Amino acid sequence: SVERFHISAFVLFVLAQNILEAEGPWFESFIFNALLVYVCEMVIDIIKHSFIAKFNGIKPIVYSEFLEDLCKQTLNIQTEDSKNNLTFIPLAPACVVIRVLTPVYAALLPCNPLPLRLFWILLLICMTYVMLASLKVMVSMGLQKHATWYINRCRKRKHHLHAD
Repeated sequence: SVERFHISAFVLFVLAQNILEAEGPWFESFIFNALLVYVCEMVIDIIKHSFIAKFNGIKPIVYSEFLEDLCKQTLNIQTEDSKNNLTFIPLAPACVVIRVLTPVYAALLPCNPLPLRLFWILLLICMTYVMLASLKVMVSMGLQKHATWYINRCRKRKHHLHAD
């Protein structure tokens, strides 16, 4: 899922470059290529995880248990082995965002006197910050909602197994 997040970010950056540099109809080919990248990524993940599971003797239930642990980490539920928390450090994606948005913003800046250009630069920086903060909040809310749903599903399944 982290790989798909990175691919989504890169596809958005390619979209930004296409908006700046493309001439003529480009949107249909962009959508086709983006979908092709996502489908190929999913097929590669399926094949990769199948080989890893087969050659290491990993049972499919391990993936469900790992997802349950990730969901508990998302909801800050303490588990018996909570020392192995996964974290996400957003420094690399932030650098890529800055690198890609700089030429986009440079193309959008009007050729005005310096004070007005500084105003536009600050406005674009503030808008970018607000958009990225909003995206972070929405992703966090979506992850929390999914984690709650999955934990409840696991509890119901365990309750039905123990009831039999």
